[in-house]
Amino acid sequence: MENNLNQEIIEHLMHPRNYGPLENPTGVGVGHSEQSGEFVIFYIDLKNNLLERVGYATNGCHDTVVLGSMFTEMIQGESIEYAIRAADKLREKVALGPVKQQACAQMVLTAFEAAQIHQEQKENGSSEELYAIEIGMECEA
Repeated sequence: MENNLNQEIIEHLMHPRNYGPLENPTGVGVGHSEQSGEFVIFYIDLKNNLLERVGYATNGCHDTVVLGSMFTEMIQGESIEYAIRAADKLREKVALGPVKQQACAQMVLTAFEAAQIHQEQKENGSSEELYAIEIGMECEA
């Protein structure tokens, strides 16, 4: 099983899924670390409670790329409720790992949360281009 997991990680690293911006997303969120300057931008296209399209971009490390790829692949096409539960489970699972992975996951998941907030703000008339949340951890821990 460990060999399969390593292969999956390598595949996500070499060929990240859902990497890059979406055209006309319904929400754009940023999770960033002011200390390190690293960030993740998360794009969602939520229609009828389904995440029809998701995307992300980062200037972060390899762990951030892999986590972003795996998470977006997991939630694309799913309900927003499913995605929120998946984010919570990922946060719990990563909390058992190294601090560096916790920080990378935190950046991805915070950006996802910020994208949801941005979508809600747009629905309420906001014209902001995105919503950003700073995280207190550094990926380079």
